[in-house]
Amino acid sequence: MYFNHPVLRGAESITLRLNVGPITVRFARGAGEGGVFATMTQNDPVFGATHDRAEVAAAIGLRVEDLAEGYAPQTVSTGMAFCVVMLRSMEVARRLQMVQREASAWLAGSDAKFFYCIAATEAGQAGEPAFHARMQFYGGEDPATGSAAGCCISWLVSQGLAKPEEAVVIEQGVEILRPSRITVQASLVDGRVRYVRVSGRTIPVAKGSFFLP
Repeated sequence: MYFNHPVLRGAESITLRLNVGPITVRFARGAGEGGVFATMTQNDPVFGATHDRAEVAAAIGLRVEDLAEGYAPQTVSTGMAFCVVMLRSMEVARRLQMVQREASAWLAGSDAKFFYCIAATEAGQAGEPAFHARMQFYGGEDPATGSAAGCCISWLVSQGLAKPEEAVVIEQGVEILRPSRITVQASLVDGRVRYVRVSGRTIPVAKGSFFLP
């Protein structure tokens, strides 16, 4: 149980009632660390269309050479459909700046709702980020996207870029000075990616209320 969180005090788990069905989140206290550590088990992934690299590159404001060779962008959903795009390098990821009008126009004709762009890092040891992610949408950028992270690890396992059951750390939000780390895992059962787990730690820093007239 986690006893010190002002909202989750005493809870071992909660169930999120989402449009895709009930999603369970379990809590565990991390040794020597603040905040609450939670793990969400997402729905098994549905792999959608693979997309032309040149078309996707143009839609997100890059050149086809900026995308990693040998990996076609693909739509994956564990409840929300993301087009997972593997970039060539961290340098490409850092200069990514989508024009939302062009990105939205491409997405409107696809089976994806948003883009989730990733690049491999130079992780030197366990527990360090293995992938760097950016999720730009609606003219802004998300510092951490749990729904996309589940799609991402599903795709990574399906492509052999992550091992089944391996705990992979994804960093996000660095460019907007709101860095986050999400730990993800997925299993491979009879050739199918299953049991997608997305974990992370939150620390409450403020509480407020809205009063409507």
